[in-house]
Amino acid sequence: MGGFINSQADAEICAVLNRRFSDDVNAQGQTYLDELRQFFQQKENLFNNNHKLNRVYHRLAISVTGGPSVPKTKNSRLRWFHLLKGNLPAAVDKAIRGQLTAILSPASPANPAGGVEYVIFSTVHMQTTTGDQFELFDKNSLVPTVLSDANGKSYCAIILECNVDQALPDAPGENDPPTSDGSTVEKGPVPFAKPKPIKPPKKPPPKKHAKKSVKKASKKAAKKTAKKVAKKAPSE
Repeated sequence: MGGFINSQADAEICAVLNRRFSDDVNAQGQTYLDELRQFFQQKENLFNNNHKLNRVYHRLAISVTGGPSVPKTKNSRLRWFHLLKGNLPAAVDKAIRGQLTAILSPASPANPAGGVEYVIFSTVHMQTTTGDQFELFDKNSLVPTVLSDANGKSYCAIILECNVDQALPDAPGENDPPTSDGSTVEKGPVPFAKPKPIKPPKKPPPKKHAKKSVKKASKKAAKKTAKKVAKKAPSE
């Protein structure tokens, strides 16, 4: 396997996307994926051709982190922004848009991906069928494959395959963060994926009555014992 795929930067990117497209539950009781679907279907189509993938990725990432960009190392971040900004093979760019559009669109018999419970993202070093440096599983298909995990949950896997074991080229002139796609395209920030707060367990009330009952029981027992002793004692 290659030494550059899966790199630390790749792992950071996949981790934040896995969280954004997860079945974790937010403060409103929705899963993070369903929250994103609602934004996509009702407010903004994130993956049409008016959007640059580097900008969309950045917005998705900060909706999880609450602000910090990913990857944390600037050079790695700029390389990935540059790759996603129109520097992937055209078929890969199209496949990413197609698969994620299907996942975020309403579920139907023709689009089962719209009903999956979560999505996993990964990168892998392997030979591509096209011979290009990059390819999206499976063979740059526009339709994501629906899978089932060991618990019976449905999911899709977005896997970027790379057949070249080398670092991405430096991109010192890349904008960080990526330039906005414009107010006519972007309809506000992607909803912040805030987890549902966990309520602390309620503390049991102080056992005041129990203490009193114990004291009363002790006094009664003491009185009974005293009476028994008194009866047994010899009279003068």
